[in-house]
Amino acid sequence: MLAFPLIGCWKPSHITASWRASSRPIIPQVEDSIEKIWNEVSSQPGINLFDGPMCRLESFERHGDSFHLSLSRTSYKIFLGTNLRNASLADQYGQKILANAIGLSTALISSDGFLMMGRRNASVAYYPSRVHPFAGALEPRDPLNIFDEVRRELHEELSLSENDFEQILCTGMAEDLSLRQPEMIFAAKSNRTRQQIESQLNYEEHRGVWVSGIDRQSIAVVLAGNEQFTPIARAAILLWGRLEFGDKWFDANRA
Repeated sequence: MLAFPLIGCWKPSHITASWRASSRPIIPQVEDSIEKIWNEVSSQPGINLFDGPMCRLESFERHGDSFHLSLSRTSYKIFLGTNLRNASLADQYGQKILANAIGLSTALISSDGFLMMGRRNASVAYYPSRVHPFAGALEPRDPLNIFDEVRRELHEELSLSENDFEQILCTGMAEDLSLRQPEMIFAAKSNRTRQQIESQLNYEEHRGVWVSGIDRQSIAVVLAGNEQFTPIARAAILLWGRLEFGDKWFDANRA
């Protein structure tokens, strides 16, 4: 269900990125499938699609306390038609046929000690009605700053500004094996309370906020419960918990 290609704790100065040409092959049968899926989803009532630009993960390299991302450009249409709706294309044509767009997901901690995520609404294409971190996709910009992109997503979904955070750390990279998509995971500590954050929720993607205490017992109840978490929500909790409770806790709970 989940894989963790990268596990650690990185500050902004420890992550770099550069651009390269896309290695994704163009195969007519795959492109026809992407177009068909796009048209099918676009025709559904209440679904609004935009073929926005996204960043494709070509490779990553870890060097001691830092790591480097090699990126190319892709788009939401390709992502929808491969990873989101037809990731099994990789079984026939190889892993490179997928968009492999990088997601950004954050375990958000309020100043009064709550772990916070979103309850997605029913109209989104990605895991509707499930609990998922406040998140988005890495968008191609030049120069590209990964942590600025995280702050942008949190501003769009919760109207949080740069001054509303005490710290943001990258805790690793996870892959939802059903989608085969790389997701960079972050832990952010806000200086705003749960109530203040909840009051600023953007209801375009979420119908509400999910919250939990951050002590061991509360997190144990969360992980053992029947809440409808997305795989990436579980990954964000596990990687945040690793920072708080240690490697042994992480290893014991990731299974």
